[in-house]
Amino acid sequence: MRRHIRLLSAVAAAGIGVSTLGACGLVPGETFEDSAKVTEKVESVRLDGNSGSVRLRSKQTVTKTTVHRSIEYDGDKPGKSTYAVEDGVLTLRGCGDGCSVTYTVDLPPRVPVSGSTSSGGISLSGVGKVDVSTSSGAVDLDDVDGTVDVRTTNGRINGHGLKGDGVRAGTSNGAIDLTLSTPQDVRVRTSNGAVSVTVPDGSYKVAARTSNGSKKIGPRNDPSGEHTLDLETSNGSITVKKAS
Repeated sequence: MRRHIRLLSAVAAAGIGVSTLGACGLVPGETFEDSAKVTEKVESVRLDGNSGSVRLRSKQTVTKTTVHRSIEYDGDKPGKSTYAVEDGVLTLRGCGDGCSVTYTVDLPPRVPVSGSTSSGGISLSGVGKVDVSTSSGAVDLDDVDGTVDVRTTNGRINGHGLKGDGVRAGTSNGAIDLTLSTPQDVRVRTSNGAVSVTVPDGSYKVAARTSNGSKKIGPRNDPSGEHTLDLETSNGSITVKKAS
């Protein structure tokens, strides 16, 4: 009988432990979403250290900027606005400790973008000049009309329809895949990942270095080429090919 009582006590104690664990906060944070049109004219966008992903979409049909936010938080609901326009610059900020905000912004075409996020991916489409970085997350670029300088500590970098005056892309951990629409200089660095660059017709001086991986260079290496492809990875293959 005593053995039976001891067993019931152990089960009860275990039950209390599980209940306490459930009440201690292993519960997802709260989330809310909102959208608003920006009345001011937006001439550029700056990312200001936000924790969360950012997606910017520029379209010919867009005349007014629209900002959609998805905010996840613990504790009190954030009350203040996380973005503002000043002197034509739309600044996208974070929402404080224990909080992250994901932005989706529709913009007029060819707006330049700069700044950084502390964590989260960056996706830019139809924008102008790009100079952005993230501490952790992928960077995706499409139809960019301007110079490109992108950096991530941990994540891949993809760029397609790049038609500016030069591309610089670097990641400590991730593959880099770039497709150029116009001939231009390219500088790529990754510590761990494959590098692939697709180029249009043009003359290129190619410098490709990998410590561990194959190299496949399609275009002829022209030492006096008008543009330079400077590509390096510590661990991964390097491929350069002509656009079909």
